[in-house]
Order: sequence, then structure tokens, then C-alpha cells
Amino acid sequence: MPPSSGAFPTSSKSVSFDYWSKNYEFEPSPEVIKWKEDYLSTEGGLEHVLGILGLKLRLSGNTEKEIEEIPLEEKLMMANAFFSGGHELVVSKRHFMDGAEYDSQLCSSGELTPVEHFHYFKFTIEAMKRIYANNRYIRYISVFQNWLKPAGASFDHLHKQLVSIDEWGTSIEREVDLLRTNPNIYNECATNYAGYMNLVFAENEHAIAFADFGHRFPSLAVYSKSAKPNPMLMTDEELRGMSDIVHACHAAMGSGIPCNEEWYYTPLDSTEAMPWHVLIKWRVNTPAGFEGGTKIYINTIDPQSLRDKVVPRLFELKNAGKTAVFDIAFECSCEPNALMYNKAYRRAPDFQDSLESGYDE
Repeated sequence: MPPSSGAFPTSSKSVSFDYWSKNYEFEPSPEVIKWKEDYLSTEGGLEHVLGILGLKLRLSGNTEKEIEEIPLEEKLMMANAFFSGGHELVVSKRHFMDGAEYDSQLCSSGELTPVEHFHYFKFTIEAMKRIYANNRYIRYISVFQNWLKPAGASFDHLHKQLVSIDEWGTSIEREVDLLRTNPNIYNECATNYAGYMNLVFAENEHAIAFADFGHRFPSLAVYSKSAKPNPMLMTDEELRGMSDIVHACHAAMGSGIPCNEEWYYTPLDSTEAMPWHVLIKWRVNTPAGFEGGTKIYINTIDPQSLRDKVVPRLFELKNAGKTAVFDIAFECSCEPNALMYNKAYRRAPDFQDSLESGYDE
């Protein structure tokens, strides 16, 4: 990983290693076992792993005596989850923004430079590749970022999460059903419609963004134009195009607004292709009794107002050189059917090649 980004992966627990082991008889690959053995062969590595295990066991209610009585061999078996788990975090380097004077000035995605944000994206996608390559039972990896506690973050430090699951999830299943009815639905009902309604606020060669509609929270949508419907298959140029506009969305929003960044892409075992798209949902309102009782959700910022909040800030940031250069608002071409996801593609060979290529610094 380039020093400028400072990101690193660390293991957590959601769908646990035990889940894969007990339900699928999953075992770490020979490569992962060697990695584990090499790491544990060092004094620092062994101390690190045992320290984390001790902490997890204490938090699970075990006493110090009970932890001490667990044989070392058993503890090292527990450590398989650290090397071959399916829930990973990608954690950014800086906690505070550059020049911060107050502890509230946290470093968000928008406070990264465009280059740093691209490597943050690239590192996340590399983690996806390695997780898929290590566990053939995974059908989908949910990628998301919760920024600040009102958006569900358990700690106030910039990080992405990757959670492996053995199904697509209801949202992806519904979208695939819509694709079977209308393969061009993302063009017709997303980017084309957004263009007709003047909701598109950013565009470059590889991505297009608009103020989205139909969500419980004010939402910005960024869609990849690539014919490759999965970020793991894309070139660095295509990834950079997406990263630049997602970064600009966060920068325009500022670091003080809680938000969820959610990734959607074509599952590896899907015969229908959907475009990779990223939703950034502003958690500026809290559903309560009214919403729970009626299932009527009031979005406090309409798409046109959301666009009008973002556009001036994007021009300001671009003119200051704090974001990449791309078309904004009236500069955007908004060409109909700009998304190429439903063109023919050869998923399996390309994906295999991408797994073998490794991370290119």
C-alpha cells in the first residue's frame, strides 16, 4: 500500500469464521496457513495475536483464569478467524483532518486527497479479491462505510467494512428481478431520468452522479459507466473515475454530516449484469414513532434541493484544486444510456485474471 494512503486491513467478526467452518466445512487455504505460521513464528506476531484473543475472550465474559487455562494450541486455532475470516476493515491513517484544532475535526473521506481516496478505494477492492479467492462459498461481499455514530459507526475513525455472506441479500435479489424484466432499467430509471429532471451534478468519462430519489434519507448516487459490472474487473482508470466523484461528493458534504456509503455491484454468480454504483445517504433525520407506526418515511431534503446544496460547493472545491477536475451540473453531457453495464462481457476469465494480478502500487 502506498505510504500516502496509510490504509491497512484488520479482521473483525460479523459472519464469523465458525459460521463458514460449521456450515460449509470451510478450512483456510495452504497459502493462508503458511501466512499464519510465518506471522506466529515471530515474537511480535505471536504477542499481537494472543493479545487480541485475550481481549476478545475477556469481552466475551471469560475470566483471566479461564483464559490462562486454554491451551496455546486451541488459542492458535481460534486465531484462524484473524487470517481467514470474512469480515474485514480498511482503516484510514489519519484520525483528524490536517491542521485540526479541535477534536471534532475528524478526517472524513472528503478530507483525503483525490490520490489518497483512490488508493483507499483500490485497497478495499483488493481486499474483496482476496476474500473471494480465499473462500469459494462466498456469494457476495457487502461493502459499506458508516461515518459517525448517528450513521451506525462504532468508532469515529474513517473505515470501510467488507462483510462476506452466502447469499445476495434482499436488495440485490430485487434488483436482479427488475433486470430480468428490463435489462436497461438502470439507464432508463436512474441516469436517463436524472438527466431529464436536471438532477445530474457531476460526470466524467467513467462515472456519473446525481441527486437520487426514492430513499428514506437524502442520497447521492454515483454510477460507473464501465461495461464491466464489478469493480474487481475494472482498470485503474475506471476505478479512479469512480473514486474521484465519490471523493468529491464527500468533500462537498463535509465531515460533519453522518452518512452511509453503500456499494452495489453484480454478484459473481449472477447471469444478469448491474452497474457498480455507490450510494451516499445523509443520515440527517432519525426515523421514530411516526415512521415505525405508519411505514411512511419523510425525506426532509428533496432531490432538487440536495442538488442545489452540492453544486456550489463542488465548483468551490474544484476551483481550489481540492478535488479532481470533472464536469459539474450544466457542464455534464447527460448522454442517454451512458451506462454500458448491459453490454456483453466475459466475467469469469477477467475475474480470474484480476485475482492473479495482485495489488499494483
